[in-house]
Amino acid sequence: MYLIKIRSRQSRIEGNGLFAGEFIPIGTIVYFYGSTDRFYSKGELKRLSEEEKQSLFKYGVEDELGNWNMTETGQCLVEANHSCDANILSLFVDGIYCNIAIRDIHAGEEITIDYGMFYNSYPWHLECKCNSPLCRKIIGCGIPIDSKTIDLWHFRTSEAIKHIFLVKQPLFLNDDVKAMSLAQAIRKKRNPTVFPYIKFSMISENSV
Repeated sequence: MYLIKIRSRQSRIEGNGLFAGEFIPIGTIVYFYGSTDRFYSKGELKRLSEEEKQSLFKYGVEDELGNWNMTETGQCLVEANHSCDANILSLFVDGIYCNIAIRDIHAGEEITIDYGMFYNSYPWHLECKCNSPLCRKIIGCGIPIDSKTIDLWHFRTSEAIKHIFLVKQPLFLNDDVKAMSLAQAIRKKRNPTVFPYIKFSMISENSV
């Protein structure tokens, strides 16, 4: 579930993309899995038609247990195009998944994420069309992410975390049950820091 105003329109990267409908400051939690999101277990996945599976693979997100997530409205995280110079990134807070703005995103700017950071149990790859100076050309499951990219994302996520309590967080005003759980987990982190891993986690400094 997106917590910020978004619009879908044609993208210069590929197809349609998501664009910010408002200014989004660095440190803003922009997305989380809401109570209305639909999760498909491995067993349910096997019972889907081939057409339903392809839709799920295209627009859904897989977790580390092999379950798939698709929002009730069809609005999902991967409608955001990939960029090797993404402006939002994945974050786990006490095991709860969300996405954080790692720099200021201006109204009308395309919202992008790094697909290479997603977990996938099946092989895939695609030619990157982000045209950024950081473009890795080919991304996909099983393609190693170089240490420079990991270090850069760790640095940018760490900088974003410093702003998490300094910006107006739409998450803190959301009454969704899962939003409240995520907000509570974040508020417990008085000295938040980021553990460097392929999927970053926010932890408190005194727990290291």
